[in-house]
Amino acid sequence: MMKKLLAYLFTATVLCWGATASASLMGDEVLLSCMQSSGSPDPACEGNGEMPAIVGADVEYPDYFNFQNSISIDISAESIWVTFDNGPYCGWFTCDGQGYLDFWLTDLDWRHADGSLMDGEIVGINVITNMSGVLTDWGAHSVHFSLPETQVTNDMHLHIDLITRHGDVPEPETLAIFALALTGLGIFRRRKVPS
Repeated sequence: MMKKLLAYLFTATVLCWGATASASLMGDEVLLSCMQSSGSPDPACEGNGEMPAIVGADVEYPDYFNFQNSISIDISAESIWVTFDNGPYCGWFTCDGQGYLDFWLTDLDWRHADGSLMDGEIVGINVITNMSGVLTDWGAHSVHFSLPETQVTNDMHLHIDLITRHGDVPEPETLAIFALALTGLGIFRRRKVPS
């Protein structure tokens, strides 16, 4: 009786948790580039070129401009957080409210839990912000956001949730696991029945 109970418990466990899969940006190398349209080129933005970072638990781009922790960009498994500290200040390069500060995050690839690449792409974004005038766009493996050159305060934020589609995960399907479990139970019962 105890073996039968354990067999049912094992089967239920396999069915509930056996076919889970996860994919995220964690462990992926991403690239960030910056450009401003305010008409005052500054090496703190364009001069950085494409900056690589590995997505992990820490903030990938802390204090991007190396100026009083003014802007930080954090990439998580399926979203992007942009935060501002030490405000208020009148903008990044101009104080006249003219132009935008553009950021491109590119080479966004999804990975399995073991670190191997997975086929996936961005099919949409959900933007949450308390700033006005922010522009956003996305591609299959990139996100673009534009911040207006206006007054910035500490409580401002920009959060971009990535809506993604992933390819097939090469794992056993639940039905195959269920069939295997039933076969095992059948063999177990046949061995128990005396000939």
